[in-house]
Parts: sequence; C-alpha cells; structure tokens
Amino acid sequence: MYALPFLVSILCAAGGDPVRAQAPALMQSRLRGTRTVVQDQELANAAARSKMFVTSSFAGDVLGQRYSDDDASCSAEGITPGVCALASLARLSSGQSVQTPGKVVDCDKQESRDRLERALIAEIESASAGNHSGIDAERLRSLEEELKPIYATLPREQRPDAAHGVEGGLGYAAARYLLHQHFLRRHAWYVRGLNPAGDGRRPPDDKEALRSRVAGHLLEVMENNAKHGLDLKMLAVFVATLEHLIHGDQRERLKQAWLVHGLKQEGTTTSEGLAQVLEVFMAHYVYVSQKVDSGYALTLPKAVQEVKTISRIYGGWPQIQTFIQEQVRKHEQLHDALSFDAAATAADAVLLLFQEVSGSMCHDMEKTFQSLERGQRGRVKLHELRSADGGDLFRESVEYLRQLGALEGEEFHVLMPNYMLGPSNCDGTTSFYDLCCPNACEVHKGHLERAMMADPLGDHVSLITRAVGERLGDISSEMLQWLEQLAKEHDGRVLIHGRAFAEWLHNIFPRECPKPRAADFKGMAGDIVPDANADFQPTTALKADLFEW
Repeated sequence: MYALPFLVSILCAAGGDPVRAQAPALMQSRLRGTRTVVQDQELANAAARSKMFVTSSFAGDVLGQRYSDDDASCSAEGITPGVCALASLARLSSGQSVQTPGKVVDCDKQESRDRLERALIAEIESASAGNHSGIDAERLRSLEEELKPIYATLPREQRPDAAHGVEGGLGYAAARYLLHQHFLRRHAWYVRGLNPAGDGRRPPDDKEALRSRVAGHLLEVMENNAKHGLDLKMLAVFVATLEHLIHGDQRERLKQAWLVHGLKQEGTTTSEGLAQVLEVFMAHYVYVSQKVDSGYALTLPKAVQEVKTISRIYGGWPQIQTFIQEQVRKHEQLHDALSFDAAATAADAVLLLFQEVSGSMCHDMEKTFQSLERGQRGRVKLHELRSADGGDLFRESVEYLRQLGALEGEEFHVLMPNYMLGPSNCDGTTSFYDLCCPNACEVHKGHLERAMMADPLGDHVSLITRAVGERLGDISSEMLQWLEQLAKEHDGRVLIHGRAFAEWLHNIFPRECPKPRAADFKGMAGDIVPDANADFQPTTALKADLFEW
C-alpha cells in the first residue's frame, strides 16, 4: 500500500482525478531535462481506491502542462533542474487542490516540494559524480583548499576504525557552522538555513519558505547520506552546488526584469533599455517589501514604482546607478546591439560593486560608532548613539537590541559588533541570503585557523598568542592567564569555535568580535560549536517594534 503523501503527489500530477492518475508520470532525468515515462498500474489502482476528489479553480488538461513543459523549456535553455524548480516557485500558484480524508492539500505546494526534492538530489549527485554542467573539477579543488583551515579546527565525528588513524567528517552542527562561515567570509552573505543563530527573516508564504530552505535541505540530504560525517570533498560539493543554484536563480530574476520590458530573451535592446532592465533588477534586489508580495514575478508598473521608491529612500542608489551606467557604456563599446547575455554579465559586475557599496556604508556607521565616548572599545551609551549622525541612523528599538544581544547594563550600552552584525543592517536580499555588514572578526578567526592547521601538534596557547600578537601586539597577562585556563579545561586544546573562546576573543577585539549569546549554543554540540537550535532569530518576531523615533 502506498503512503498518503505519495498518493497525493500522483493525484496532483493527474489534475486531482483518480482515473487520470493512470496516465504516465513524467520524471526528469539527471540534469539533462529529458523525460522518462514511468507506467505503474498498481499506482493508479491505489490512487483510485483512496476516494480522494479535487476542488480546482480551473478545468482542463493539466497533465503535461504543469511542470513537465516547464522542465522541457528549462532543458532547452540549458537550465539545470534545481534552478528550474526554484524559478517556478517564484511564480503564481495554479490554485489547484486535492481533498483527502480530513484535510485539503494544495497541489501546487505538494508538487513544488516533491519536484524540488528530486531536483536538488539530482544537482548533488551530478556534482559529486563530476559531470555537472555548471561545476568543474578545478572549482571543487579550489574550494577544498579554501575550506581546509576551518575544517581542520572543527570537531569530527567518531568512526569505528578511528583507532587506525581514520578520522570521520563533520557532524550536522559543525558542517552547518563551517558553511555559514564560508559564505559570510567570502560574500558577507547570511545564507538562510545555515545561520547557527537562526534566520533573520521569516518567509512570507509556503513557496518562499521552500526556496529559503534550499541550503538547509541540501545539507540534510548530504548529511543523511554520509555514514561518518561530511568530509572536505562533500563540503566543497555543497558550496559549489549552492553557488550554482544562487547564480542560476539570479539569472532567472534578471530574465524577469528583461521580459517585463517587452523584450524577448533571444532579442536585443538599446543602451537605455539595458540601463532600465538593470535598474529594475537592482531595485528588486534591494527593496525587501516588494519581494514579499511577488517573489520576482514583476509587472512593469510595479517594477517602475520600485525603482522610483528605492531611489527616494535608499542612500546608496546613486552609486548603483553610476555602476549601471559604467557597465552599459562598457558593453556599448563592445556590441552594436545589447543582448540578454550582455545584461547578465553586467548584472554580475553591478552586484559585486554593490557589495562594496554596502560594505562601505557599514564602515561609515562603524566610524560614527567609534567617534563616540568609549567607541574605540566597541561599547557606547544608547542615548549617545541615537543622537549621533543627525539622530536618524541608529533607531532600532530597545527590545530589538536586547534580543540581538547588543544591549547590556543598566545604562543601556550598545555593543558595536553585535549591533553591526544584526539583520537591521542588511541591504540586498534574495530568497537564499541577506547581504549584511562584513564581519571583521572572521578575518581574525581565519588567521587563527591557518596558524593551527599549519602546526596541528603545536601548543595551542603559544599558537594563538603568536597569531593574535601578529595583529594586535602583546596581549595582557590577564588575557594570557584566561587563555591558559581555557586550554587546561580541554587537555591543552583551545576550542576556537566554542562559546568560551568567543568570549575571550570579544575581549581581545571588542570592536570586531561580537559577545556570544548563551542562546546561540543550545544545540547538541553544546558550547563547542554555535547552534541555537532554532529556525529563526528572536528579532523576527519584532517587526512592528524594530525602530523607535
């Protein structure tokens, strides 16, 4: 007997009709977009026996019109299944549903989940096998080298053959932490589903929830198939796969900005037309509230309105427009007519430049912070911060700052690194990540990781003291004694990703390294690796109370 969720999938694919469930099911083969016919009379008979019936907002021949045609179109364009499935989630729902004993199931939601599951597995398997069209072997080797230092300093899973010198890989919490740190250091991205503290934004609907869960779901799939933890190669495959999916979805978002201007994908446009497309693309990237309503299924009037709104409320918009004009002029010199590929290349460049703009705005805020009394120690009074820079910039509520772990003491002192790394200081946003302020503490931690990897048998206290001294100079005797105590508690080892060392690091680098929160170490890894064991940060419940004026 087949399980109810699987029967729902069959019925949804058949338009909710048990009789039509006898028709062949169309499944996409691995990353090729071709369709394999699977016929099974037993499935059709089981579906008919389930006595379900459909309530739909439309009638007609839905089989072959729902996702199979979409997959074929993606295949023709060279779009891999994961990107194709994710793009479909940003479009409008069909409105079809199936009623089962006790509840009504949204077919669009059910099929979206099933389809995304298959597509993500296909992406991972193809990347692992080395035949992924968007990931080459050199990229994987480069990623392995990049991940080695942090990987070498994280706790490993135990293996039955560990006595023979064979180490296991990383468990779920350690792997998620490593991946979060990688994207944070590389791009200043807080990737949804990877942040040990929980995500900083709640998805507005079921489809967006599926899109935002991609990274977490990818990790779960890989971890479930790893017998003794995730090794370096598996982690490199994860990073490459997620980068491919994010970049592919970025191209799909650009395609929507192109199409709403009445342009054909294979057609061309003028310099003015390309500038308008890129402005719509970037406005949608920066403007959070519109994405909540529409994913990236824009209409032209909404797109134009977004550009007008963001140009009025966002201080960094003039710089973005300058970048766009520079890219347009660059491509104009190379081509008489500007194609969608030219737009895609320009969009990549503008996004990189925007990352610099966002980072520079964060640095300006840090300078304001440090100009205040005790700002050089990364700790200022709230009332002084709120009156700084004209009184319009630092307006987050007391409750938000408290939940963030950025507020302490009876006099309400704000901790600079905790505040700067909070979600209110994130600019660009997609379904998969928020672009936030660069984390200077990660530079220090990366330096420590490389030092410890270079001398795995060395004395931890000496290694850390020397590495910190290279950046800060000699540390005080008090801080040295504290470090020695941390090592003593773990037989000479210092757990540099744990809560106790994070506290030590905060005291060494108070402007760069945040003060750790006890709530961020509630998972199975305890105080060894951050894991809040929560899907969302507490600040996500404070939308109405985020700012005070």
